[in-house]
Amino acid sequence: MKEFIIRNPKDEDVEQMERLDFVLKLLYLYHDDLNKKNMFCAVSGEDEIVAVAHLMEHDTFQAIRPDDDLNFIRYLTFEITFAAHMEDERVKDALTEALLRRSREIKAEHPDKRIVMAQYMDTDNLKDLSYLLSRGFTIYDTIVVFKFDLSRDIPCYPLPDEVRVLPFALDNSEALEKYHQAELASFDGVAWSMNHLRWMQGAQEMVNYCAFHDSQFIGNTSTWRITEERSATENVFVIPDWQKKGVARSIICTALKDLKKQGKTIATLGTHGSNRKAIRLYTQIGYELYGFRLTIGYEID
Repeated sequence: MKEFIIRNPKDEDVEQMERLDFVLKLLYLYHDDLNKKNMFCAVSGEDEIVAVAHLMEHDTFQAIRPDDDLNFIRYLTFEITFAAHMEDERVKDALTEALLRRSREIKAEHPDKRIVMAQYMDTDNLKDLSYLLSRGFTIYDTIVVFKFDLSRDIPCYPLPDEVRVLPFALDNSEALEKYHQAELASFDGVAWSMNHLRWMQGAQEMVNYCAFHDSQFIGNTSTWRITEERSATENVFVIPDWQKKGVARSIICTALKDLKKQGKTIATLGTHGSNRKAIRLYTQIGYELYGFRLTIGYEID
């Protein structure tokens, strides 16, 4: 491509975004966490959008932490999406620089926060990993991905008295708030924003398996479609007062049994490589190693 410009999107770009990736259109129109200043289009001389890049605040970004805790990283996650057969390194360079420039503007608004612009990437994606490493990015975290073979027997674990697990629709403000507060308590102040929580309820085959003690929301596992055969079993959490009582095991296995009934053959989840407690839980249930993902990022000065 000889000529192109980088600019923020316009409403009239929506149809072209859809041709690149339908989710980009939905993101632009409906995700309330997306700041339009954080999205960039690469546009050819013929006014054709050939690629779109965007930044989103990760759930760590607004976490309640002392800003002088320099070990705590607040991530801005990014993606670059090219039209089919249109990937061009000059365009990628320009979009990456636009994202970094915008990240620096955000950093200037939060000077005391440690901010990293990052992307999650499979370890076998050597081309894109090499591209980012050559431009000053580095590895910040390893995510261990586990799988459960749904042709196997699924274990059963008893629940504490008066605790029940059931599919629960987050389709009203009260339900969303209960979930949000439980997630905040379980992950020490790190949780999806309410906007992202609402957004995820539209994911294909999304089901929240929630544990309650009376009316108290105490834990969760969510499932959604990855492929026709494979679903995620993610967002596993139990509030501190109910941990180590078998609640997490029971919620996960309830979700696995339903996925098996639906004809799924594999369920997967990921956790930080340093999370020994979670890794032990998943392997004891019967999850096996499936692979690794890397968090590759650039710290914003």
